[in-house]
Amino acid sequence: MKSKFVFSSSSLFIGLFLFFFTENVCSQESADNWTLKQARQWTQKQEWANGLKAMPHKTTDYQEFASQYHKNQKVWDKTFQWLATHDLANMPAGRYEVDGEHCYINVQDATTQDVSKRKIEAHRHGIDLQYVVKGTERFGITSTEYAEPITEYKPDVTFYKAKKIKYVDSTPDTFFMFFPKNFHQALVKAGKEPEDIRVIVAKIEYIP
Repeated sequence: MKSKFVFSSSSLFIGLFLFFFTENVCSQESADNWTLKQARQWTQKQEWANGLKAMPHKTTDYQEFASQYHKNQKVWDKTFQWLATHDLANMPAGRYEVDGEHCYINVQDATTQDVSKRKIEAHRHGIDLQYVVKGTERFGITSTEYAEPITEYKPDVTFYKAKKIKYVDSTPDTFFMFFPKNFHQALVKAGKEPEDIRVIVAKIEYIP
């Protein structure tokens, strides 16, 4: 009777392990195949947020976000938890480790500049999550269709010039995510004069 109980307990443990492993794999595979509507709806449910109130800006590639989150959920959860539990507007500026080489966060105090002084950039191996918590920052966003490199690739950045670029301003209730195919121009002034801002930049590992 005792051996039957041990066997049943072991079987239950193995069954639960296989269930959760299968659920995770299926979730990742399904997220890779989500439509834009499915990815947007998932984002709006905020199952990923871990207490963070800010939402992804409407320029976000929702399908890429859903795919990356499910491929690397542990790192994304740690990132959002960190953002939700720190006093971002008042904590000391600097670099903060979140998950080793997989994610770190720079808390930056900076001054916006004229658009002519800011370069367009893109990264191959990292995702930029940028959250402006003080002031207003204007971001330029373009794609490979309109961009031409002006520098050689140096890990992990290439600079570009673009024939066409869209500009959007930050708001305190949204953050931006730039994946490798999202070419972006940061720290552009939103008004006539430069402005002192605080921006939180999370550097998150990109999973191909």
